[in-house]
Amino acid sequence: MSGLQETFYIMGMVFMSVTFIILLALVTAVFVIRSKIARIHAMVEERINTVATLAEKGEAVIATAKKVLKHER
Repeated sequence: MSGLQETFYIMGMVFMSVTFIILLALVTAVFVIRSKIARIHAMVEERINTVATLAEKGEAVIATAKKVLKHER
């Protein structure tokens, strides 16, 4: 093998290695971002459920207060 051919082989191996490492990093980043988005989604749903529960309890309290006020008259 000539020096030039050997140099191109080495450059090709380095390029393929770097490309493989970058591909692994991108796949890892996608999975990390996906898990963070899923966690945020779950947190938002939990807060929405909490607000809905509080709204339902508020309606019940208002209904009870109206009944009490009607009976006092």
